[in-house]
Amino acid sequence: MKYRLENEKLIITELGRFDLAKSCDCGQAFRWIKKSADNSWICVIRSNPVCALQVGDSLTISPCRAGEESMLIDYFDLERDYSEIESMIAKDERLAVCIDGAAGIRVFNQEPFEALISFIISANNNIKRISGIIDRLCTRCGERLEFDGSILYAFPTPERIAALTVDELKAIGAGYRAPYIKASAQRISDGYDLERLRHMSLQDARRELLTFPGVGPKVADCVLLFSLGHADAFPVDVWIGRAMKELFFDSEPPTRDELNKAIESIGSFSGIVQQYIFYYARGIELGKSKRAK
Repeated sequence: MKYRLENEKLIITELGRFDLAKSCDCGQAFRWIKKSADNSWICVIRSNPVCALQVGDSLTISPCRAGEESMLIDYFDLERDYSEIESMIAKDERLAVCIDGAAGIRVFNQEPFEALISFIISANNNIKRISGIIDRLCTRCGERLEFDGSILYAFPTPERIAALTVDELKAIGAGYRAPYIKASAQRISDGYDLERLRHMSLQDARRELLTFPGVGPKVADCVLLFSLGHADAFPVDVWIGRAMKELFFDSEPPTRDELNKAIESIGSFSGIVQQYIFYYARGIELGKSKRAK
């Protein structure tokens, strides 16, 4: 990978394994919007509105001011060698079927508080509704930003979300999650530092997150994987459960202990591999093993 800054545009070349569209649209982040005019994507990253466009192995992100390069490179996880990870997947007979459709996915490093609230909202929800609730939350109390002729909104601060009533949160569609969102925002507003979880073991960090209202094992692992650098956090939802059953257990339901051992066998990048498995699971009719065809 090489990069340069020109006229507030961060131009990154020699990307190797990278697919912007797959990465923005695979369920790990909920605020990326595709522009049909040129296939670029827009989002607000840490209160900064940006437009990202990939052409071949080149990625252009704008605006990018001097000093912001490392933040954006880190967000897209561009310094990690995904070719090595994909080579490992391809060599595993259980996982190799996941490569074709998912090649190029990157795991984004999102802002932890935004990830926490977003994945609390995601519980028992679908991507369209999650995105809608988050969009209404940002519009209601996020900072208003003008960008390329459009109005965008930053993700709200913990203080602004904590100041909302439960009824106000229900009014944007949060439903039963409303008190969890408010209480979690209040805890962060009161001084809880999510960043400290980055330096804990996976088990300890997960245990800490499970003390937040509305955070179960899947939500905790999503926050750890997508915002706090725990590449071995492995969120398990219905799709992943079905895929693991097919890929590792010949379509027989595993026990929790068997599933945990299978996850551990994938290695220290199991969370990143989980995204390939998830993409595979959404793209096929599970239960019809390709090995049996």
